Amino acid sequence: MTKWEYKFVRIDVNLSPILNLARWGVQVPGEKKPRDTMEGVQDYISTFGAEGWELVSVISGSEQTGIITRAVLFFKRPVQS
Repeated sequence: MTKWEYKFVRIDVNLSPILNLARWGVQVPGEKKPRDTMEGVQDYISTFGAEGWELVSVISGSEQTGIITRAVLFFKRPVQS
């Protein structure tokens, strides 16, 4: 039977009317990352794939104003022995 380990990553996205002007940020539990570009966040998330993590689910939402969007990305991989 395969045993799994899980990783959760929160992404903050401050969308402007023009997506190219969006500010993206990454927040890792226990670690504070500065806001980054969309490409920077994409590169950061891609490192999980290189480590064997598979994205299995995303939960997204926004604040009352609808401007700040947040997403929690859920990854899993077989337990490394």
